[in-house]
Amino acid sequence: MLCGSGMAVQSRVNGELGTRTGDPTGASLVSFGTGLIVVIVLALALPKGRAGTRRLATSLRERHLPYSFLLSGVFGAFLVLVQTFTTPLVGVAVFILGVVVGQSLGGLVVDRIGFGPGGAKPLTGWRIAGTAVIAGAVVLAESPRFGAGQGSATTAGPGLLVPLALLQVLAGVGVAVQTAMNGRTAQAADTPITSTLVNFAGGAVGLTVTAVIYRAAADLPPWHFPPEWWLYTGGIVGLVFVAAGAVLARVIGVLRTSLSLTAGMLSGALVLDLLAPTAGNLIEPVTVMGTLLTFLGLVLATLPWKVPRDPGNSPDAP
Repeated sequence: MLCGSGMAVQSRVNGELGTRTGDPTGASLVSFGTGLIVVIVLALALPKGRAGTRRLATSLRERHLPYSFLLSGVFGAFLVLVQTFTTPLVGVAVFILGVVVGQSLGGLVVDRIGFGPGGAKPLTGWRIAGTAVIAGAVVLAESPRFGAGQGSATTAGPGLLVPLALLQVLAGVGVAVQTAMNGRTAQAADTPITSTLVNFAGGAVGLTVTAVIYRAAADLPPWHFPPEWWLYTGGIVGLVFVAAGAVLARVIGVLRTSLSLTAGMLSGALVLDLLAPTAGNLIEPVTVMGTLLTFLGLVLATLPWKVPRDPGNSPDAP
């Protein structure tokens, strides 16, 4: 959940950088680039990072891990691309809802088929109920945006709403797959440093191609760098998010990781809007209620809890 809160901070920082520069794809590339530089330094400087790179190379060479896992960062780049070009058309609320639904469905499937590092997990009623509660909580929390016209498809038109929403759901599914791939890469390398390096390298390549095409098509002026240092911290926050997600996927599974990140993202966004409001932000009682409901969804998704038996109360005890 703390990492999910970091996602809210990263979105605010990257969004502000995109607004200042007038180039959202370039801002996302800067975020990925700064994160990539930091993780390269860590991978080279720390013995754990150097050993993890060697172990990953061995796993790839011996076919224990597919080479396609090196492209896990492309899913993150795809999410940024979808966010950049669909949010102005369908609104923030639709985008958040689409991604959450995609993450939830993707997490259920990834855990069920055992694609994640934790192996196959049963599709229990509690997990389905927790996922449904969190999806409903997102709808409730974002409902003020719909009412204010920020979540409607007024710009795109009714005919484009469904295709664009499906694209956002697909991006959310990609995030769940990315989390599973990062977890397995960290497992093979025995360190999240290596999986984070792979993730940021792939994402940086994908965003470089996207930024070049976008800038050429939009005929944008030369990129300028705002002087505020904090506008370039989004990549560092992303490092923590990716590394923690890779570790958590091994421990609690992809679905629970995705749901926890969603709860943290809504909570972090609410705190940010309260402490540092921006123009047009909406905080209503249902926003708070929806955010609190995500915690209930998390509780349901972790049931049933296994309570250790007291040997002294066992019928076999002397």
